[in-house]
Amino acid sequence: MADPLSLLRQYNINKKEIIERDGQIIFGEFSWPKNVKTNYLKWSGKNVARKEYYTLECLLFLLKNLSVIHPVYIRRADAEKIPVVRRPDRKELLAYLNGETASCPAINKSAHFELPTQIKRSTDYDEPESIAKKRRFEDTHLQKVGEKPSARLDAPKEESLTVYNIKSLSEVMSVEKIAEIKAKCLANKRNAIKGICAKS
Repeated sequence: MADPLSLLRQYNINKKEIIERDGQIIFGEFSWPKNVKTNYLKWSGKNVARKEYYTLECLLFLLKNLSVIHPVYIRRADAEKIPVVRRPDRKELLAYLNGETASCPAINKSAHFELPTQIKRSTDYDEPESIAKKRRFEDTHLQKVGEKPSARLDAPKEESLTVYNIKSLSEVMSVEKIAEIKAKCLANKRNAIKGICAKS
């Protein structure tokens, strides 16, 4: 199952678009709340027993602000009320997120992480018109299906099949055509009987 840290790394390396919408961070068909904890441990200095993890929003904000110096990054994060990546973690974390290293000691592989919400298609999110069109089509289709049984009940009795409006076969087809159909039926019966006898 996908976890937010490895997907963030994959999308960053491949330069794919990461969408932020309605408090969610979306990677293609997977979505997490922006404050979901990743399995990347924060540097804790001497207090090794205390385990805190960076949030997905925090790591994404760092990637978006790589072009600025650390003090400016801290001021921007503070203005948006986003926790910052501590300076001792920055070098190893960026090496991992940029694909320079395959792993690093701060990643807790046994940490539990929140499962993502699965999104059907990103195009449905980007194009609300297509959803509206689909709904309109479905509603119209449902109305037509709903009308059929009631239309049959409301139909005049003349249209329904009765003994009086059955036409004879000779009225519909010529005698030659009827004889031709009879001959075909007999030939099919003989072939079917031969096939059964051959099997036994």
